[in-house]
Amino acid sequence: MVWLQRMKHIQGFGIQSPSAFSFDRKVINDHTFYPVYAELKRAGNALTAIERKKARLLYRINRFAEADRFCFYPTKLPAYESYIKAACEKTLIEEAKTLCEASEGTASCESAIYFLTVSEHCQTFYDTLRTTINAQSFIIVDGIKRNAETKAFWQQIVDDERVSFSFDLYHIGIAFFDKRPKQNHIINF
Repeated sequence: MVWLQRMKHIQGFGIQSPSAFSFDRKVINDHTFYPVYAELKRAGNALTAIERKKARLLYRINRFAEADRFCFYPTKLPAYESYIKAACEKTLIEEAKTLCEASEGTASCESAIYFLTVSEHCQTFYDTLRTTINAQSFIIVDGIKRNAETKAFWQQIVDDERVSFSFDLYHIGIAFFDKRPKQNHIINF
């Protein structure tokens, strides 16, 4: 049903920016079946269809970004770790337990991906993170349409003046903090 409602946002339709269109086509809506998908499925990751879709997206995102760090907040999600590591061996996967860990290293040229699951202290974590995040890093928010709290949190990120591009994939939101003109894209994922 969600897919049908978002049908007008398929295949990058309406995206004017070449870089956003490229990210949509080469990362978000890349339907290539990478051999690593079958290997990871055989390795014993019992994921639901939505979790598998998210894990494969995280694989493609880290394959694209080749991030130095991948931080989960508030806790690590072991089901996704093998997909992230398969995309780029050098990526350090960690759990950002404290706010100072969020800012540690991001002020430099190090690239980081932050995967946030909305929880009790997520707002405080994001407030600290948004002031320290660099242009090579970005945020992924899980379950952006789950309830009113997650919808409001995602809308706050979209409205943030530091966010340049944001992608609403219904289950996941992706926000970039670089210097491009502000745009929000709804993607049929």
